[in-house]
Amino acid sequence: MARTIAGTSKQTLARALGAAGAAFGALSVLAPGVVAAGYGVPPTPQGLQLQRLFGSRALALSATALTARTEEEVDRGLALVAAANLLDVLTALGAARGSGRATTVRAVTSSAVYGAAALAIRAMR
Repeated sequence: MARTIAGTSKQTLARALGAAGAAFGALSVLAPGVVAAGYGVPPTPQGLQLQRLFGSRALALSATALTARTEEEVDRGLALVAAANLLDVLTALGAARGSGRATTVRAVTSSAVYGAAALAIRAMR
């Protein structure tokens, strides 16, 4: 396994992934309509509230990456991110009929890429 990617350490990459997740989470909480539009979801009051809940979860998960001090804590946080995103992929696929193709593709792709990034960083030494 690689020790660095493009000269960047595991800890630094984990924090960068955490910062990206925190930014997404904050945007989901503060401007859920923007995120809903990006996924092609109608901005109903119920949908916006669910987007805020999704955002608060992203913020909480990101806190594990941003506060991790040991490699074990980093690995645990990255495993949580990967597991949550795997569940997101599965639930998006399960809801595909009602959600439509474009929304499903966006949800599956974003969750799969974010989860795969967490696993790739976790696999580093």
